[in-house]
Amino acid sequence: MRIIDAHCHLSADPAYLDGLLPAMDDNGIEKCCMSGLGPLFGQAGNADVKQAFEKHPDRVIGAVFVRPGADGPDAVDRGHDDGFRMVKITIPKSGYDDPAYFPLWERAAAHRMPVLFHTGVVTTAGEHPAEGISSWNMHPMRIEPVTREFPELGVIIAHLGIHWNADAAELVRMRPNVYADLTGEPGAWRARADAEGVEKHLWWQGAFDKVVFGTDVRYVDIPTIIKEDIARLQKLGLGEETRKRIFSGNILQLLGEA
Repeated sequence: MRIIDAHCHLSADPAYLDGLLPAMDDNGIEKCCMSGLGPLFGQAGNADVKQAFEKHPDRVIGAVFVRPGADGPDAVDRGHDDGFRMVKITIPKSGYDDPAYFPLWERAAAHRMPVLFHTGVVTTAGEHPAEGISSWNMHPMRIEPVTREFPELGVIIAHLGIHWNADAAELVRMRPNVYADLTGEPGAWRARADAEGVEKHLWWQGAFDKVVFGTDVRYVDIPTIIKEDIARLQKLGLGEETRKRIFSGNILQLLGEA
């Protein structure tokens, strides 16, 4: 079964890619959708990600990082022109539903670039009091107006909202082009969701057909994430076709490759 990691980040460590690619091989991950969120997160930037996917076009799919309120729609256009295939969004200056950001989503939709939205409490590398960072701006329901104004835009809700699982899941259920990933650190929100039963939120028939696999962890933790995800799918008794959609089919469809 093909495995594509739809949520991967490039660390600022210059040797990080040298460790990531073998870890992908060891865990059967064919490709990763990679973004770099810059110094606020202790990560590399867009230029480094571009270099990575140009060097390894068969392994790395670029997701250009755009910060709403700091970057304009030209950042999406430049990303597309540079070969990025997705857009990664986090720490907006105001809520995702701010009409001032609509040109961002318009350009992403025009370029057929799916958008991966961070949702839930955000963790940065240190405190940044002058940056105006608010997790409330990233509540999953703030994405709803975006999906209504741009119904052709592919949307992935990262982390199923973290602590706003129910809201994120209902948005996935109600909006046709909205998907979610279940990414997060081992032992964090995923552990709580698994203890409760993630099907408590993804409760309807076919819910897991709208889940996208991703890791969003350092490469040393990839084996744990893979093990946890497979165990969850086995516990839920999900069929082979649903597993294929989760591990590769959905992200390939969003990228226009299915």
